[in-house]
Amino acid sequence: MKTKHYLLSYKWQTAGWILLAVALMLTCLIVGVGLYMTMSEAVTKLFVAAVYVVTAVSLLLIAFSEERQEDEFIKSLRGRSLAAAACVAFVLSIIWFCVSNVGQMYLPLQMGDDLWWKFSLVDNYLSIIPMFFLYIVIFKASLWVYRWRSRHEE
Repeated sequence: MKTKHYLLSYKWQTAGWILLAVALMLTCLIVGVGLYMTMSEAVTKLFVAAVYVVTAVSLLLIAFSEERQEDEFIKSLRGRSLAAAACVAFVLSIIWFCVSNVGQMYLPLQMGDDLWWKFSLVDNYLSIIPMFFLYIVIFKASLWVYRWRSRHEE
């Protein structure tokens, strides 16, 4: 019986890493040089949205691509990593919900405030992106530990 295969090929993972590097370099360039201060609000919002989409797509490509050698252990490692990432993302979302609601009660923010902008930025990024990021970090770290132990046991 043939099993269904839901993962992308390894080439897509490479494309995802390249897209993520481009998004991070653009962000560092704009923020590091301070170009966002000279851009209009509409251009800044467009840039933030574009970086958000490119980051989400790149993390999606990385998360749902095969490793070079995919076996049963790696599949089980994927499941455990996904469960751990979902738990951590859920806890972070609950903590942020509590912090932001208490902050809004005692520290009412206006739309132009610098702190309001930071709150809305965290709200935007505290969606699916941290879960993908956590999944990738947990999975890759676990895979690295497994391979390191395998090499040193021989």
